[in-house]
Amino acid sequence: MIVLGIDPGLRKTGYGLIEKTGQSYKFISAGTIKLDQSDNVHDRLIKLYNEIEKIIEHHHPQCMSLEKAFVGKNVKSAFMIGEARAVCIVAAKRANIPIYEYATRSVKQGITGFGGAEKGSVKHMVKLILNIKGDLSDDASDALALAIFHGNISYQRGK
Repeated sequence: MIVLGIDPGLRKTGYGLIEKTGQSYKFISAGTIKLDQSDNVHDRLIKLYNEIEKIIEHHHPQCMSLEKAFVGKNVKSAFMIGEARAVCIVAAKRANIPIYEYATRSVKQGITGFGGAEKGSVKHMVKLILNIKGDLSDDASDALALAIFHGNISYQRGK
């Protein structure tokens, strides 16, 4: 099963692809889609859609693991993430890819054993699990963590 993990944002969106076979993971690809802040929001949304669509067309994932919406102290930021999430959802649905959503805290708990883990701890575990020697952006690492987490959940459910 190929899983596409997405850490959505309107400035930067992380993506990560893994192949999950039984209890084994294979790293496929990861990166950050950087959106030009000088562009208006609508232009950034269409660019994000086009980039996600290219990733889907190139890698043919069987599912998408997406970060759930979280409203913290900054409501404006939450709305912007919601718009980025919506674009990712539309891209996946147009390609008939099922979408699974997970809370950040649950993913951190599942990857590191601690729901309040720092980004560095998550990145360390992602690199260990996927045997990645090079550096990863925080956004790509978070996206890979989402993909791994879904792989674990689906394995536990026998899917």
